[in-house]
Amino acid sequence: MPALPLFVWILIPLALAIGILAGHYGWGRRFVRRRGRMHPDYLAGLDFLINEQPDRALDRFLKVMDTSADSLETHFALGSLYRRRGETDRAIRVHRNLLARGLTTEHREQALLALAQDYLRAGLLDRAEDLFRQVSEGNRLRSRALEALRAIYERQRDWPQALETYRRLEALDLVPPRAVAAHYLCEMAAHALERGDLDESRRLLREARRRAPAFPRAALLRAQVAEREGRGALALGLLGWAVERAPRLLQDELAHLLRLAGEEGREKLLDDLVLWAEAREGSELKGLVYAVLAVAPDLAGRLRDAVERVVAREPTLHALHLAAAGAPFGVFAAQASALLARAETHRCADCGFTARRFYWQCPGCQAWDSFENCVIIKLR
Repeated sequence: MPALPLFVWILIPLALAIGILAGHYGWGRRFVRRRGRMHPDYLAGLDFLINEQPDRALDRFLKVMDTSADSLETHFALGSLYRRRGETDRAIRVHRNLLARGLTTEHREQALLALAQDYLRAGLLDRAEDLFRQVSEGNRLRSRALEALRAIYERQRDWPQALETYRRLEALDLVPPRAVAAHYLCEMAAHALERGDLDESRRLLREARRRAPAFPRAALLRAQVAEREGRGALALGLLGWAVERAPRLLQDELAHLLRLAGEEGREKLLDDLVLWAEAREGSELKGLVYAVLAVAPDLAGRLRDAVERVVAREPTLHALHLAAAGAPFGVFAAQASALLARAETHRCADCGFTARRFYWQCPGCQAWDSFENCVIIKLR
């Protein structure tokens, strides 16, 4: 006899549990005949499961369930099980079957939320959005629906809608961190900047700073606005302030800083950055060295002592440095630059997603402000 597939071993205990609960809670008029025999539809469902026909089994189980409170909980448990296992089509059938019956307002709201979650898991964002909107107009599950809507708008990068949903949550005193709203405003400001609408970009950035004072991302974008306006000194000051507040930006922004400093100011900028990094107790010096080797290897000699101290603690670069012994320092710097160009330089602290550029929102888990500096050198 061939081995039964995994879903059969999962669903058979569930079906047996339904039968036990049926007897315990008195659903016997539907599941069990008066003479103590199991309902034929229930037995047929078990037979379909054993014969690897889960859809026909589900039809039978749905047929014998009623809409009593206990039976509804079993419906919801069954649908949740299907959704967690990725069988969204079956989860949708369970919850649509519920909605087709006479439900109280409370249970209908719960079924709508469950169906919206099924659609979301299936990637049907438009359908999920419509149902979450319906649930958000109620009272009992409003906050859960609004949080789900906010996540959908983030995935769709619909920042105005995400901000409006944030404000609705704010009115319920169930608001996420204030920096999240500031990120939405910065996303909108970046789009305005791309369109060349500097006034709108400045307005949105002012609101972002009100939401989250001392917000590095707002300063970063404000520096871009100042640069567009021809105010290079202001842009350099704003960008420098942003990097000081968020050193993880240095890897991506050093080239921009050097460009704003100009030929005459590059060496002084590097000297100031070394003093700043050495005065701190974190990994800022390491990040500065990697950034210089990656984007400006011709300037690495300016901070050779710092480079050699950092490289001595990194096995791959240290081996490269030893191999280049006797050659001009610039040879090692160029070789290290080529290696670092292929390195992963940022990692999400929440999910471990790695990338070669910095993201304010992790592409893997959608967490905000979770990226940190790392260097994962790839030899091939």
